[in-house]
Amino acid sequence: MINLSIILIILSPYTCFIPSLLILRMLFQKKLTVCLNPLNVGLALLFIWSFISGLANQSLVSTISSFIILFNLSLVIYLEHIFTDKKAINSILVKVWTYSIMAAVLGIIEKIASYYFDLTWIADFYFNKPIEYIYRIYSTFGNPNVAGYWFATMIIISLYLWECHREQKQKYLFGILIFAIGLAFSGSKGATLSLEVAILVYALLTKNKVNRITLFFTFLAIMFFALFSPEINHPLSSRIPIWTKAVKLYFKKPVFGWGTFGVLIQTKKLHAHNLWLSLLTMYGTVGFLIYGWIKVYIWKSIHMLFRSKLQIFPALTALQVMVIVHGFVDFVMMTPQGGILFFASAAIVTSLVRHYETYAKVEMAGISRLSGPAFSRGKHVKG
Repeated sequence: MINLSIILIILSPYTCFIPSLLILRMLFQKKLTVCLNPLNVGLALLFIWSFISGLANQSLVSTISSFIILFNLSLVIYLEHIFTDKKAINSILVKVWTYSIMAAVLGIIEKIASYYFDLTWIADFYFNKPIEYIYRIYSTFGNPNVAGYWFATMIIISLYLWECHREQKQKYLFGILIFAIGLAFSGSKGATLSLEVAILVYALLTKNKVNRITLFFTFLAIMFFALFSPEINHPLSSRIPIWTKAVKLYFKKPVFGWGTFGVLIQTKKLHAHNLWLSLLTMYGTVGFLIYGWIKVYIWKSIHMLFRSKLQIFPALTALQVMVIVHGFVDFVMMTPQGGILFFASAAIVTSLVRHYETYAKVEMAGISRLSGPAFSRGKHVKG
């Protein structure tokens, strides 16, 4: 089931909901235990508030789309259940990396084909307007910026897997090259900049000198692709007009917001091209505060993992930094695959930090209060 789910998630934004539906069904059938940590509770509250916001705005599409948040919650719960140790986490990451390589190769083929064929039908297939000044690849992600975000994330994962499997270092270095080319062809400035910052953070946190050298050369390679890629060096449309409109919209409905698709209806833009302004405009102050609570918890969890000396810690921190930097100019979390990627990385953090925490837990068939070991100074995460 895991392999099929990963394939369906990467295959298309239209098929990535299928695994979420299967997982949601399985949660009730197997009566899995749900930890009431701020990530899970926050997502549940955000789903409820998004639903209420859709109703308040009398928007059927915004109301129905709230269930995407519920699907992400089911994914997080499932991943927290199977991410029991380093071996389990690495096994999933290797699978995701493998299938993502195929998507990156497909994107490169797509770019080559664009020189000989009219591929604007791909934009139409994903309900996007064709990019006129240069062709930017979609691969299997429905949007060039989402493709860029996915490939940038895979570069960080490639670096981590390279650390873990030095006997296969050529394989993962080749993967970095393929993903870097895919990132360049996506033309995503936000993903490229956020990746560069994430690599610097990764280098700062890693203790291994060889790793730092590899990260340094990766940083230079990404910069080289960015400087000489006509796709990335495309005209940058100003974000200020949409940001200004988003602020004005927020003050008109500061509590409930305009709903998930309210920005689209009011501005003809899907979102405000800024993570925080988009959340404020869509879900108002309440929704923004719920997301803020989730983010604070994730960063507190990362701080706890800092003491654990886990090998994956620098990579997890780098991924969260990448979300923050990319969030200044885009809101890829709103897309199906972008949201899944973000919450999956968050689930790795929460699954590791649970050894430090004590939270109430709920079984899908009933409620029972369970306790875990309390956090104690000097205790390390298992795995």
